[in-house]
Amino acid sequence: MPRPAHAPVRPPEDDLLRWAALGCLLAPAVLLWRGVPFLTAAGVACGLAAVAAASRMLIRRSRRLAALPRPRSLDAGPRSRRVGAPPHARARAPRDAVDSPAG
Repeated sequence: MPRPAHAPVRPPEDDLLRWAALGCLLAPAVLLWRGVPFLTAAGVACGLAAVAAASRMLIRRSRRLAALPRPRSLDAGPRSRRVGAPPHARARAPRDAVDSPAG
């Protein structure tokens, strides 16, 4: 069903985080229903909540970093080469077979 034009657009990670919260509640409930000890179910709930919180933090951080303008790389332009060096020049001379440890 399409959303009305006046409805605010939610970020897509909100749905992911809602499913994570549901999993944090549902998994321990199922474990308790199956007869697992309470402390084990509580540990599972805490572990899932920690994973969901870390995921939320990483998602929000990546969204924030993606919104920042990217700095121009310092070594991407023509100034990255040494002055006066031809474009095909290597940074060092090739080694002789005599100077190599295997030779």
